[in-house]
Amino acid sequence: MSRIRSVHPGFFTDEDLVSVSFAARLLFIGLWTLAGRAGRLEDRPKKIKMAVFPADNVDVEAGLAALACADLLTRYEAEGERYIEITTFTKHQ
Repeated sequence: MSRIRSVHPGFFTDEDLVSVSFAARLLFIGLWTLAGRAGRLEDRPKKIKMAVFPADNVDVEAGLAALACADLLTRYEAEGERYIEITTFTKHQ
């Protein structure tokens, strides 16, 4: 379920975020609307793409990988299911 989230003014000048592409930064904001209050969500790139970029040709898998490489999120598996944890969720919310 999507949630209403605010963008912290520091988002735009965060040194880790400016290292990723524009599409990855927009994806990062979109993930906030999909994540629960602890900053976690299912790691389902096709589902995420349909929720965040339904009409755009954006490679969500590449964006998630870039965000993980920048240590902005962690992708992990638990009990056979894949998840994402937004590591900086409380910093930006």
